[in-house]
Amino acid sequence: MINLEWLRTFNSIYECKNITEASKKLNMTQPGVSKHLSALENHIGKKLFERTTRTLAPTEYGKFLYSQINNPLRELEKVEYYSGQRAKKQRSAITIGCTTDFFKKELMHKIYSFDMYIVTLFGNEKELIEALDTDKVQLLIGIKKHFIYDHEFTFLKNEELVLISSNDIEIPKDLEHNEKNLIKWLQKQTWFSFDNEQNDIKKFWKARFGTSSKIVPRYILPSYIDIIESIKHNQGFSIVPKYLCEKELKNNTIRLPLKKSTPINQKRFYSYKLKNSNSKEINLFREKMKITNTNNV
Repeated sequence: MINLEWLRTFNSIYECKNITEASKKLNMTQPGVSKHLSALENHIGKKLFERTTRTLAPTEYGKFLYSQINNPLRELEKVEYYSGQRAKKQRSAITIGCTTDFFKKELMHKIYSFDMYIVTLFGNEKELIEALDTDKVQLLIGIKKHFIYDHEFTFLKNEELVLISSNDIEIPKDLEHNEKNLIKWLQKQTWFSFDNEQNDIKKFWKARFGTSSKIVPRYILPSYIDIIESIKHNQGFSIVPKYLCEKELKNNTIRLPLKKSTPINQKRFYSYKLKNSNSKEINLFREKMKITNTNNV
């Protein structure tokens, strides 16, 4: 799981262009800054900077990562500033776990008005469940896992999953009524997936074709928003929540390649431990988000 402090450190190095200035900005030692950078590079398996004579030059992946995290980090800084300005007041604190997509679309523009201290931990479903079980977060926003019996699940909403493709991809007309050849053709295309488990693709494949998927995604991007953006500019297919790509579909920058497709839905839940010492904070956060207690599913 990516540590938020690693991302803050990377962001400062990127903007300062060297370790020394970044350490001053962060009020950290230079070895501490270097350690954060190394930990982040090891975690994602990518080199983020190339060393020049006096400065650090970002790699192409470094530039991509900065473009993805810079705005969310600035929004989080606003939350911290808002909390600091009112630090004398007694307020509740909570750590929530969610994906970056949910934060950007559902939380980012709401939580500034909450009179709470809020820490956000990003990760995929598996990482967030582990964080909840080990008390790194008190409230998780994700897809319900039925095998965790000591957790409370509160229904949040249904999400429709849709097959999207690049705007310049057209399924050959002779395949529209030949399901067997359509499956073979789709399997040969470039696919993007949210994670290695490919649950979204498996759900689509089972609902649409009644068989198991044999797709081997070329790109794994743990953000639907990043997947949608990538497909806008590169050829490929993916399964994503429809509400995240409605603007792109309206603007015809991506498309729904199949004229007829069986609707696929997934439920999203708030979950927390039944036995915890943060019930007050959890209930307050849910109240602020206008979530009721009646939809236990």
